[in-house]
Amino acid sequence: MTHIAVIGGGIAGLAATRRLALAGAQVTLFEASDRLGGMIQPGRIDNLTFDIGAEAFAVRGGAVAALATELGLGDDLVAPRTLGSWAHGAAGGYRLPGGGLVGIPSALESEAVDPALEAAIGAEGVASVHAEAALDPAIGADAGSLAELIRARYGDTVLERLVAPVVRGVYSLDPDVVDHRVLVPQLARRLGQHGSLGAAVASLRAAAPAGALVNTVRGGMHRLVAALVAETARLGVEVRLGESMHVDDARLARFNGTLVTVGSALGDTAEPISAEVVAMLVDAPELDAHPRGTGLLVADAREVEAKALTHATAKWPWLAEAAGAGRHLLRLSYGARPGASAARTLELSDGELRTRALADATTLLGTPLPERQVVGLARQHWRIPAPSARLGRPAELAALRERIANTPRLEAAGTWIDGTGLALVIPAVDRAVERLLAAKVS
Repeated sequence: MTHIAVIGGGIAGLAATRRLALAGAQVTLFEASDRLGGMIQPGRIDNLTFDIGAEAFAVRGGAVAALATELGLGDDLVAPRTLGSWAHGAAGGYRLPGGGLVGIPSALESEAVDPALEAAIGAEGVASVHAEAALDPAIGADAGSLAELIRARYGDTVLERLVAPVVRGVYSLDPDVVDHRVLVPQLARRLGQHGSLGAAVASLRAAAPAGALVNTVRGGMHRLVAALVAETARLGVEVRLGESMHVDDARLARFNGTLVTVGSALGDTAEPISAEVVAMLVDAPELDAHPRGTGLLVADAREVEAKALTHATAKWPWLAEAAGAGRHLLRLSYGARPGASAARTLELSDGELRTRALADATTLLGTPLPERQVVGLARQHWRIPAPSARLGRPAELAALRERIANTPRLEAAGTWIDGTGLALVIPAVDRAVERLLAAKVS
């Protein structure tokens, strides 16, 4: 029987393990920590269970939904409420306009302007969006970073008020260090085809399937992990927790092939991003009105330390029902200060963090939240793999891919090499498994 080693027990490793085992391979799964699931983990406060890591997945491609259906969770896939998102700047909160892509506004089809767009960037910003349509397509075409591209086409206002909050909040990167050709691979080509960045964004949006862009599993994404873990047990997979493994380890010689889902196992030395998620359950009926939609991304506000806030019970109806009337779950995300490598909140005690998170939530939601309303708090530190869209990262990954291609019986998949999000990772896992079974272990 073919015996495969899978290194890394996150969602990529679990999905790969299941695919291999279903194909008849004997599988040993190595996970350096004491738990499986990677960045999909449950948190608990006062009998409320929720996701304190990844909370949703992009629906594009359908691969994640297909996996969930195979695991018996297809009927539990749900979309978020369509309440819209906000950003928070030095002057307070403002609604983010719809129809854009990573904050880049779509082309304006008439003189009529979305009030949210005008409120976000002002008359001068709106004028820059109109003017962008008439710019020569060559302007910004050779931009290296996303920030350089946006500045060339729109100027600083669109960059700082629309694009930067999204990129910093979602990808934990500053637009100045983001390679737009990796983050949105078709954007530069569509700019050349359609003549403007706004038209390029509109064309990409039009090509997207109708409906919600993201889904989750009713009860939490951690149910997907639990189902995969149950499958590994049912299929007789050997799971080795607390055991790290490197591709050069002599113990791998007894296996017919190896699938790596963590970069460190291949010698990837890229510094991960340090982030802390703080979940806070509050008894605050005044938040029933969802004052900032499903949450906010922070543009530039010195009085706020968080980079994003998700109003989780506003976003997910199932979670609001589980929390109970008048109770709200808020998730705040904290990154590192400029020039630092560790999340800014790691040095805080639980009490200090509680005070900080409550102050940030009060400011961001525009609603006073006194200490007595806090039911409980949970915190989770994450070390996020270096984003593939960071400038210079594609060259690093190319070198690693070359090593993989030149090493018999070795494949790789996962966030660290395929990009952020299960919509990218799950198809990459399937391709890696197919190659390993078809070519490397035959």
